[in-house]
Amino acid sequence: MPAAPDFKPTLTEEERAYARALLLALEPFRNARHAIPLSYVITFLQVAAEKGLSVSDYAAEVGISPTVMTRNLLDVGDRNRHKEAGLGWITQERDRFDLRRNTARVTPSGRTVVRKMMSCTQNIGSIGRPMMAYAAVHLVGSI
Repeated sequence: MPAAPDFKPTLTEEERAYARALLLALEPFRNARHAIPLSYVITFLQVAAEKGLSVSDYAAEVGISPTVMTRNLLDVGDRNRHKEAGLGWITQERDRFDLRRNTARVTPSGRTVVRKMMSCTQNIGSIGRPMMAYAAVHLVGSI
């Protein structure tokens, strides 16, 4: 649909290119589950960006309660909170030295999601990719 003749764009072409690239990068999440909650995407990206942290650490990074983060980690993990198959993108392991602590890391299936995201953003360039990763984890969570 063409824009109205008096329409003045509010974004530069570069900003629109980043928005399109982010849409493409998010496609693997939409393909996994059409109506995937943004909190699952943020949780997965947080684990991908900072593997091996505890539930409390991830919760503090994102600004949610540890209880909610536990549910999100379960849902993107092997088995969700309802004991059904989860998305399988992360796994949690009990810390060998502190049995009260679980740490999370990306599974091979989760790595495939990251690689699909990477392939969608190849056209952004070397400066844009780190910016997109930062934006996906830090800026989107604050909206």
